[in-house]
Amino acid sequence: MITLDNFENFVSYKILMRGEEYYDADAVSELEEISPGEWTATVEGTDDYNVEISVSGKEVESWYCDCPYDGEICKHVVAVLLAIRDNNKRVSRSAFSKIIKEEEVVQPDVDIKQLLSFISPQELSTFISEYALTNPEFKAALLKRFIFKESSSTSKGKDYRTEIQKLFNSSGDSKKSRYQNRYNDYSRDWETVFNRMDVFLKKADFFLSLGDMDSTIAIALQTLRSIGENYEDELLYIDEDDDFGTSLYCEHAGGLLMKVVGHSKTTQKQKTDILQELRQIAEISTYRNYGIYDIDELMMQINLSIQSTEKALELIDGLLEARKDTYDLYQLVLRKVNLLLEQNEEQKANETIRQYLYLTEIREMEVEKLIVRCQYDEAIRLLDEGIEMAEEEKHPSTVNKWLEIKLKIYETTNRTSEVIDTCRLLFVTGRDKLTYYNKLKTLILKEQWKSFLDAMMKETEFTNYFSFGESAEADIYVKEQDNERLFTLLSSTRYDQLDALMRYAHYLKDTHSEQLIAMYTSSLNDYAERKMGRRNYEFIAQVLPCIHKLKGGQTAVKNIVAEFRIKYKRRPAMMEVLKDF
Repeated sequence: MITLDNFENFVSYKILMRGEEYYDADAVSELEEISPGEWTATVEGTDDYNVEISVSGKEVESWYCDCPYDGEICKHVVAVLLAIRDNNKRVSRSAFSKIIKEEEVVQPDVDIKQLLSFISPQELSTFISEYALTNPEFKAALLKRFIFKESSSTSKGKDYRTEIQKLFNSSGDSKKSRYQNRYNDYSRDWETVFNRMDVFLKKADFFLSLGDMDSTIAIALQTLRSIGENYEDELLYIDEDDDFGTSLYCEHAGGLLMKVVGHSKTTQKQKTDILQELRQIAEISTYRNYGIYDIDELMMQINLSIQSTEKALELIDGLLEARKDTYDLYQLVLRKVNLLLEQNEEQKANETIRQYLYLTEIREMEVEKLIVRCQYDEAIRLLDEGIEMAEEEKHPSTVNKWLEIKLKIYETTNRTSEVIDTCRLLFVTGRDKLTYYNKLKTLILKEQWKSFLDAMMKETEFTNYFSFGESAEADIYVKEQDNERLFTLLSSTRYDQLDALMRYAHYLKDTHSEQLIAMYTSSLNDYAERKMGRRNYEFIAQVLPCIHKLKGGQTAVKNIVAEFRIKYKRRPAMMEVLKDF
């Protein structure tokens, strides 16, 4: 049973936190009890959402919010529940005080065990919470009893690491969670996993308040390790509006570790052990491949808070060596550079940059700095070095990246001949050929243009594919009004010819209609023979009006449709689609 006093137990940590943020920010407005137990309110945010809640006594019977969240209780409902509870506090506390004052009244002899056998845990929890608020002696006894239990040697010896990992090992597909991947392949009930993780992290917060650093550290580190080792692709496809995400749990665990290292009771050995294990966790590929949490940044913060800058640099150097062949090495390099700059070690920072200029991201960063300072010649030198390296390593996309930056510099400094040379190179090797075609056409003298273009086109290797029916080569022939080459290109294509004809044939209707109709007819017959289904028949219906635009196209369409009505008369869906022709 959900009540105003225990609803926190029925929502995930993230939703509870968001709801508290809304409430603390006074986002709940127009709170009104329109009839006994029937509450309405508006929660203000990016959008304003209307919330309705029905309460019977303290039991929350029903709730509604018009936000898109499809779970049980959203953050807006949480915010309104907090507002209702606070609104009732003065009344409930006053009423409860009266109960306490009546304690001296003689009560009948009752078997407590029998009484507890039918009281729900939620009701009992509510009673204990309220009673502890008004009875200091009871609160002291409660804290003494349960703090002692959690702080006992038996509890301290509890293996929280194993318990947390069991959450991931035991939550298979016994229950289908709404958090699923694109293929509805339920490999783990993530909703259950993280609801249980909420409990462990709350317990870690409690241990921290008690000064039990070992238990807090164990829970926080194992949370990071288990999430990293068990993360699955399906979590990438969860809608952000669901108020769910692994990063929140990682941030909670990381925040706990930061509090631990800053705590007066934490020993130097505990701090060192945290760093050593974080270094192992940072090697889990999940944290670099998916970017769900920055373990490296956490290590840097902890390192700087407990050790000297020299030790922090030693840590980075160790990571640089261990990850020298990884794609995200540049991030560590930037951390080292920034740390050196913070220590006014500009010369060492520059030496580090020069050492790692072979990394594309570091070279690009340096080039951008030089451009801002208008040191264009030095920027071009770095770009030429990068082009040479990329060509040796056979990375054409990187070559084009550097060429594009060079082109911007040449255009900025009005170096026309270099602009032409670079545009030509990008046209020949790059993808966005029309962009460079258009630039070059404005730069080359009109009387020289045809020979220049012919030579450049011969040098360029065009693809035989028409991507979504489009082709840069065909577009250039259209712009140049070169009908013969356009027709030759359309005739030679063997892939998606119908798409290509639909896109370009109308440019040739005055010169090649007869040949194009023959190409259309042949391709369409082949398509109809191979493809079945309404979607394919509707595509045929899209092709026919394109044929109709050509000279003699009206007759050709009539003949094609008449033939199809005879040949495919047993395809009722096709007959229905073609009825208007």
